[in-house]
Amino acid sequence: MNSDYLIDEEYRTYWFRLEGIRKVISESLALTAGMKILDIGTGWGLFAIEMAKQIKEGEIVGIDIVTEDINKARKLVKGTGVKDIISILKIDAAKLSFSDNCFDLATSFLGMRDIHMTSGKMGVKKAVEEMIRIVKPNGKLVLCITPLEEMETEDQRMAVEIEGNVFGARSLPKKFYIDLFGEKNVVLLETRAYRTRKRLTANQAKIELKEGSEIAKRIYGRGVPKFKEVWDKYGKKIENFGYGMYSKIILLIARKLNANAQL
Repeated sequence: MNSDYLIDEEYRTYWFRLEGIRKVISESLALTAGMKILDIGTGWGLFAIEMAKQIKEGEIVGIDIVTEDINKARKLVKGTGVKDIISILKIDAAKLSFSDNCFDLATSFLGMRDIHMTSGKMGVKKAVEEMIRIVKPNGKLVLCITPLEEMETEDQRMAVEIEGNVFGARSLPKKFYIDLFGEKNVVLLETRAYRTRKRLTANQAKIELKEGSEIAKRIYGRGVPKFKEVWDKYGKKIENFGYGMYSKIILLIARKLNANAQL
């Protein structure tokens, strides 16, 4: 289960690449031409782009609340061959402006962490409930999450713990989502695990933590502890084990049942 350390050149593009996991997941979803898909917390639109390459025609709407990310996503989308089927909009995931039962699929690739950073556990709950509301009966929900209890190594656990404690980008337990599905007439179809098999060095982790703190303050308006305080608490473990940022990702696939169906 041990992961390789990223070399510095790999680290600079690690989030963009994630060792191809977005592509692998999108290919595994058996997407079909003509689908209408909503991608929650789309960020730079990277997962939306991968899904668009699969369906080739249809409609994918990526939403986020961060203007910088939206602008980046729109720029990246323009450079693809699928720009005509992707739109990037600034919309709050907890207050979707779409009608009930109008999308075939709703997805979120690590977006729930960012929603927690701005709106806490209740914000995540509302966002998932909104995903369920806008998906058609028999439509699917796809969530990519990093729950602490699913992390296998110290470097993975360290990254998830720090992101939650320092930035507020907390990864809620898998049970939280499964219980919510059960309340909303949604059935969990499948759980899968994907691994990048990479981890950051201590120096790379320092860069990530400093930049992450700046983003949390400047973009999300969060108060964060000083870097020295964070490093004094976690630095020795990071030096010993590395920093397994997004090293393991859990995929949940669920289906919304008809209103009269029984779980």
